[in-house]
Amino acid sequence: MRAAHRRARMEHAFRPALVQAGHPNANGAEQVVPGQGAMMAFFVVSLVTFAFFSEFTWGTWDRLRASPAGSIEIVLGKAIPRVAMVLAQFVVVFVTGIVIFDLHIRGSVIALIPLVAAFSVCLVLLGVAVTAFCRTAQQAGSFAMAGMVLFGAIGGALVPLSVLPDWARTIAPAVPTYWVMRGFRSVILDGGGLGAVMAPVAVLGAMTILFAALAMRRLRFDETKIAWI
Repeated sequence: MRAAHRRARMEHAFRPALVQAGHPNANGAEQVVPGQGAMMAFFVVSLVTFAFFSEFTWGTWDRLRASPAGSIEIVLGKAIPRVAMVLAQFVVVFVTGIVIFDLHIRGSVIALIPLVAAFSVCLVLLGVAVTAFCRTAQQAGSFAMAGMVLFGAIGGALVPLSVLPDWARTIAPAVPTYWVMRGFRSVILDGGGLGAVMAPVAVLGAMTILFAALAMRRLRFDETKIAWI
């Protein structure tokens, strides 16, 4: 109940910003619902890192490496279930937003599918890359939590981009959250269709390839990770 009241207050707070940005019929849910969805999705980065570091906690990493599964299969086995989790989470968030918070999607709901899918895969590969570069679980967890707040704030998930300072809007395109929120705005507020999300999907795809390349270059399956210090 408190969470519902808090989101209701956020809607009222964001409505003037959306109206000023040229959306007179906005009620604030157009920012709150997708923004909360994007923020919550970022937790998958920590879930991916936990999927790897927990093997060292349980002492099963060497046994996993000795199995018939190859390196790519191990990574996919850790990644694919997390992608499914993020997709399911977005479905719950948007259905809740429509039913409870009066979210009205003016564009094509179908256009949200490739956008959410691209964002989900991007975050999961970011989690794999973080795992590759971090030696300890604390390092990975710290990045995941700090990244959630930083990427959410700069990318326009916490507040509309229009209210951010100029320096934040300048660097915002460097984070995945900016592109998914841009796609959400194009569909939910501007009434766009598949064509409106092609650019965000393409950029998220490029970021996914970058994260995958970094992970493949740095991830060493014979490297010992420290689960807890």
